[in-house]
Amino acid sequence: MLSETHFPAKILLLGEYTILNGSKALAIPYHELSGKWSFDKLDSPSASISHAALADFLNHSSENYLDYGRLKNDIENGLWFDSSIPHGFGLGSSGALIAALYEAYGFKKKSIHEDKQALAKLEDYFHGSSSGIDPLVSLIQKPLLIHNFDCVEIYEKDINLSNFFLLNTNKPRITGPLVNIYQEKMKDPEFKRGCAEILSREVNFAVLAILGNDRSNLFHHLWLISKFQWEYFPEMIPTQMRGLWSKGLESGEYVLKLCGAGGGGYILGFSDKLSSTEKTKIFEPHELRDLK
Repeated sequence: MLSETHFPAKILLLGEYTILNGSKALAIPYHELSGKWSFDKLDSPSASISHAALADFLNHSSENYLDYGRLKNDIENGLWFDSSIPHGFGLGSSGALIAALYEAYGFKKKSIHEDKQALAKLEDYFHGSSSGIDPLVSLIQKPLLIHNFDCVEIYEKDINLSNFFLLNTNKPRITGPLVNIYQEKMKDPEFKRGCAEILSREVNFAVLAILGNDRSNLFHHLWLISKFQWEYFPEMIPTQMRGLWSKGLESGEYVLKLCGAGGGGYILGFSDKLSSTEKTKIFEPHELRDLK
């Protein structure tokens, strides 16, 4: 009997791209969107697609990490993953599925580091190469403070998420090509130096500001991150968001930054100056989700 646990989406608050070069990162579970196992009838497109994807996943998965026989039997009996997390929007839809698979069928390891490695191997099916962070956030359902890819800490204290919000670009994206663009950019000495000396530094400062609830300095660091991404990551900022992005930098009323790889999906915003009504008016017709 499978549990009825809901596996949440994840949000990478800080560390997109710079984590590849050694900066800190901060990822949190987002319970407003989640997925759970279902044996309900396959009478909807989403159910049928999910069921077919699980069957295909089974053909490519490794028996080293999962109870292959039990999973195969459940899939044959109509198992599917009922999820509200949109695909291709940077909120860890595949991570939630992998977390659910690992919780129900996985061979658990002795440490968080080993679990992350196993989760990464399983999620490779979707992304070609995974860090394991997305499914780990969804599995443990607590914030992760990532010092680097090999040093991940479960953060037990409450994080103040007030004034943060998500903005829907209504445009799905694929992570792989965007990461390839970033890797090509890193061959430019000026870009590489900027990422190391400016962006990574500000990301680390912003992570510390969030964890220390230092609201007086947080906006400053987020504004500098937003400005750097505006100048050096134009390919990752969807065309329909560029006017809003620029307006935030100029007015100082809010800032927008990438949420994960960018290129579409959700954008992360922060404002300690605007009311909910003012934000809704500024960002219409885009869906806006306050994190708290």
